[in-house]
Amino acid sequence: MLTTKKLQTRFFLLLMTLLVVVVAPVFAEEAQTSSAQNPEQAPLVTLTPVADQGSVLVQGMDSENDKGGSIDLSWEIRDPVISANATKIQIFRKAESDAEFTEVKHMDISALKYADKKEVQDNIKYSYILNFLDKDNRKVYQSGVMGPFVAYPQWFNTSKFATLFFAFITIAIVLLFIQLAKQGKKFYVRPLGGIKAIEDAVGRATEMGKPCVYVPGISMIEDIATLASISILSKISEVIANYQSRIVIPNYDPIVYSVIDEVVKSAYVKAGRPDAYRSEDVYYLTGRQFAYASGIAGLMAREKPAANFFLGWFMAESLILAEAGSMTGAIQIAGTDSISQIPFFIVACDYTLIGEELYAAAAYMGQDVRLLGGLKGQDYVKLFLMLTLIVLFILKLCGVPGIDTILVGGN
Repeated sequence: MLTTKKLQTRFFLLLMTLLVVVVAPVFAEEAQTSSAQNPEQAPLVTLTPVADQGSVLVQGMDSENDKGGSIDLSWEIRDPVISANATKIQIFRKAESDAEFTEVKHMDISALKYADKKEVQDNIKYSYILNFLDKDNRKVYQSGVMGPFVAYPQWFNTSKFATLFFAFITIAIVLLFIQLAKQGKKFYVRPLGGIKAIEDAVGRATEMGKPCVYVPGISMIEDIATLASISILSKISEVIANYQSRIVIPNYDPIVYSVIDEVVKSAYVKAGRPDAYRSEDVYYLTGRQFAYASGIAGLMAREKPAANFFLGWFMAESLILAEAGSMTGAIQIAGTDSISQIPFFIVACDYTLIGEELYAAAAYMGQDVRLLGGLKGQDYVKLFLMLTLIVLFILKLCGVPGIDTILVGGN
């Protein structure tokens, strides 16, 4: 049986092999293209039929990395007389079955290229003629008949290959750490202040004889922040059941309400206190944003809770909730992945889980090996990406070709 150390070593060697095999050809291809396009090193490479190379170089080809229905045309004026007078260009096209050419585009000549997508059909041969005009629309030069060119779709968008490669690396690393977690390997997760304060907040509520209010946000059940909130709620409910305290959970969405009702009930059963569960404390409030916020503000004003938890996805109601809870003197623990609402929680709450800390808290409190393995795997993915970006940045500074292809998906 492979040990953890051997498994990590083999995985590292596999990653390095893939990096060399996959990325090296990209460097080589970019270097060849750069050399071919430099007139001082080699003549201009033409991949398609060319007309009038003496005065004007015109070339065309099927558009790369598309779904079809497009032909790229480009031109380079070499005659200084034509260059000085021509300001516009007329593009005429004729399909294989057509009797004569028809105009498809009249444009400024400075563009130097044109992607013909006007009713272009795949696997049909098209020919083109280009007229170069002066500012008074008088013909300065006419190209010969170019083509035929054929448009067709590509199976793969090669400009997105770097995305595919790094997606594979991400999945592989996360799956590796999930497997290691299943094998019993312990991972260190940085303690979060908000998590450590939860038990203290529940204890304070018990001593004061006051309830806790838990707000799971205003999103739907499929939202990742809502799922993380429900996972945290499961553990908070166990703590509250053990302390024989009370938790009130008003819900925004009826489906979320149904799930939370079962989660809280199961937590009380797990804690050995099924009789302490109060179904009337877990209820559907309303599906209107500010009516929901007003209802919770009224609840906090009446009940004077000792602890408030705002964990999930929030919008403009976040400040209303946090301020209303702060006025009651309760300990407030908040967490959201909504970037625009984080500042309000930081100002008005005692502890705030920022962004991904909400997901980390769900994994940390749940102690599910799959969640912990995925959490640690994502940390190593970020480390791998940071190191990769640093290496690519250094290579870019050194003038190594092909870096732009990897970073921005160029061709």
